[in-house]
Amino acid sequence: MNIFITGCTSGIGKETVLALAKENHQFFLANRSAEKTSELIKTMQSINPQVQAHAIIVELSSLLSVKEAALEFLHRQQPLDILINNAGVYGQKGLTQDGYEMAFGTNFLAHFFLTHLLQPALSRANNPRIINVASDAHWSAQFTSWDQLRRKTKSLTAFDEYGFSKLANIWHTNEITTQVQYQGIQAYSLHPGVVKTGIWRHIPKPLNYFGAMPFLKTPQEGAKTTLFCLKTNDQFANGQYFSDCRPAKTSALAQNQQLQKELWNYSLQAIKSI
Repeated sequence: MNIFITGCTSGIGKETVLALAKENHQFFLANRSAEKTSELIKTMQSINPQVQAHAIIVELSSLLSVKEAALEFLHRQQPLDILINNAGVYGQKGLTQDGYEMAFGTNFLAHFFLTHLLQPALSRANNPRIINVASDAHWSAQFTSWDQLRRKTKSLTAFDEYGFSKLANIWHTNEITTQVQYQGIQAYSLHPGVVKTGIWRHIPKPLNYFGAMPFLKTPQEGAKTTLFCLKTNDQFANGQYFSDCRPAKTSALAQNQQLQKELWNYSLQAIKSI
């Protein structure tokens, strides 16, 4: 299989590819750091000398960079079996290079654009899947207006904005199932658990409640639901949300199909001129 994954030089993304490295897949590793991606490929090759892994350098806070990363894959004219939209930021404040709130622009809009661009390659595969790593943080998300997405991060820990970006990941997954061009493509979203990874590093220590919790999942444990979504042969509903390797509930807001469709149209406008 051809597997494209974002944000895999650390945390659950890294554990996902290391768990898959022993299998004979071809990997496209989309990360910010060329050096860390090179180190990851060496580690994968130590697990399986036959592994095929390619570095694709991308800055998710730049939609132009996302476009260039997608085109790098598309130029190979290969089908894409699995797209794992894994990368995420939490605690980074401000705006992306395109003027969107940092968590929304990086965690959601970049992946929306990437998925949109890679859709033709996914459609050429036999049983393609899109896996969006979301979070139960979406339960805390609130929506006031689409204007909020053009404002700098307001909340002290950036948790409110992070929660909304993860809500957007779920809306994205759900809306994919209604779109004609995505017919035949399975899409899942998931909560990996509260995992001890570098995602907490931007939160000031006195406010870092989650990062200081003593019973956080390890990255290996956090990767299990991603791997389950990738491998399962069970007939789950398209658009299903998972937690702990089984179907899970989402918030009432996550089930708002009107806002879900509005986000889709908003996002299409956002990427239109890139």
